Amino acid sequence: MATLTPKPFAHKTIAITGAAQGIGLAIAHYLASRGANLALSDIKRSELEAAHQSLSQAFPDIIITSTVVDVSSTPSINAWIASTLSTFGAFSGAVNNAGILGPWVNITDIKDEDWERVQRVNVGGVMRCLRAELGVIEEGGSIVNLSSVAGLKGCPGLSPYVTSKHAIIGLTKCAAMEAGRRGVRVNAVCPGSIETPMLVEVEAGLKLPPGPLGRGGTPEEVASMVGYLLGPESVYMSGCAIPIDGGLCSA
Repeated sequence: MATLTPKPFAHKTIAITGAAQGIGLAIAHYLASRGANLALSDIKRSELEAAHQSLSQAFPDIIITSTVVDVSSTPSINAWIASTLSTFGAFSGAVNNAGILGPWVNITDIKDEDWERVQRVNVGGVMRCLRAELGVIEEGGSIVNLSSVAGLKGCPGLSPYVTSKHAIIGLTKCAAMEAGRRGVRVNAVCPGSIETPMLVEVEAGLKLPPGPLGRGGTPEEVASMVGYLLGPESVYMSGCAIPIDGGLCSA
């Protein structure tokens, strides 16, 4: 049984994509408060710099790096992971959070370039990150991919996004099976109506009734589940896709 400690990630490094705002930033705060060193990345330079500054001020005892990364680019991801290893020597966890919503459009009206962009960033980004991370993450490490309740349900008018989030769950299960022999765990979380602009828009498009808890969630509530999956208390969990939706998917 894992020993409970207020700093379960002390002296460990965790790499996070999409870390500049919303759920990604909440995850960074959660992990930093529990002792993790952070390798942050995002495509938005100014927001990433602001996040780095705020985290450094709030948690002066940890080491933080930040890198502008385009998850649709293999060289960009590979350079970031190589830089992370050069700075920290190793890393024991990763959160693949970066993604885009894409257009609201019926299948009959989808443009090829719009479809391909969403797949390239969302599921392609997670694949590229996993490909780079799985070869170098410490034995016994943990990776969490961000899917969505849209990865568990359909949504008319949002098929590019929904398809990408379903694919992330399938990719997570395959990665968990391939990495398990090294003791590396790979899981996914599926946020519902969380108080970020993109996820609120997704939930509105799904046109689903409120879940049993009768409210939306917060980025911090997603972050706590991600932290649990990265930490020592979930060492027998891998290949899971966990809804964080106030009971919506079970209602």
